[in-house]
Amino acid sequence: MFDARFLRNPHYEPTLRPLSGRDRAVGAYLESDPSFDGFFNALTGLLAPLLPRYEREGKSYLTLAIGCTGGRHRSVHVAEKLAAWLRQQGYVVGLRHRDLGQDALAELVDPPRRA
Repeated sequence: MFDARFLRNPHYEPTLRPLSGRDRAVGAYLESDPSFDGFFNALTGLLAPLLPRYEREGKSYLTLAIGCTGGRHRSVHVAEKLAAWLRQQGYVVGLRHRDLGQDALAELVDPPRRA
């Protein structure tokens, strides 16, 4: 589990709030954070030597999790970028954003009351 809450939060930018980490504008905003490149390079630098070792040990999967406060912007972008990096390394990647779309689900479960 890696925590992305140290990155600037797009939630507080009115134009970015309704978007997700899958949107280019959110990605550009996050990647302009002075800490982003160092974090991402350190993360991939940690994983690069470990992944072949897991394979050699016969491990059929590895679960990685990226978290942030709302699960909509920062963690989504980092997970998408990490998945792309892993695919470039030749790995098969399954990607699931646990909290993305929860607003719509909550509305279906408890629809807004009409006056």
